[in-house]
Amino acid sequence: MPGKVIAAATGKGGAGKSTVIACLATYWASKGSKVALIDADPNQTLARWHSKGSALAGLPLKVETDEHAIIPTVAAFVADHDIVLIDCAGFGNQVMIFAIGSADLVVIPVMTDEASIFEALKTRKIVESASQLVKKPIRSRTLLCRVKRSAVAVHARAQLVAFHAEPLTGQLNDRVAFQEATFHGSSPTALLPRGGAARDVDRVAKELEADIWSRS
Repeated sequence: MPGKVIAAATGKGGAGKSTVIACLATYWASKGSKVALIDADPNQTLARWHSKGSALAGLPLKVETDEHAIIPTVAAFVADHDIVLIDCAGFGNQVMIFAIGSADLVVIPVMTDEASIFEALKTRKIVESASQLVKKPIRSRTLLCRVKRSAVAVHARAQLVAFHAEPLTGQLNDRVAFQEATFHGSSPTALLPRGGAARDVDRVAKELEADIWSRS
């Protein structure tokens, strides 16, 4: 079977897209999946992590910010990988739209503030439009990231549910291990496999697996 394509996208910068991609990539690679990475963000945060020579560096990565090349790049990776993960720009551009159109599932990172929720809903609309354009179902799920206070997270989750934004049950809490991973080019799965951050990643990854592979 061809590989699955998962994109992380939102119009809100700093929401945690690169963290989500890096964490999912190292998690699934640790489970034996063939994982490839595409950094479609001009800021190239994911590429910088990848260049640091740790767990992430063992995975093939292509920086692709050319709107005319993103679809062929995805297709080339899908041919011989189980999972292709795309880190989109933190703003709406043609590359993001084409990446979403190539995806089977889009993860929309959301911080627990009103502006982030608003941007997540806008991104959901983009996914819906891309799905209609390419004439195939593209699933999207919102994911609460950088959660500092549980009470605020409960309210934010309730808002996402009310707007039918399909939040994942799992979330990435505001833990030091996620910040440390950026300096090491790694993820909590590799750095602290028994820690709370690794458990966060495990829960999110398993939820996404059940979502996307159950629909194959």
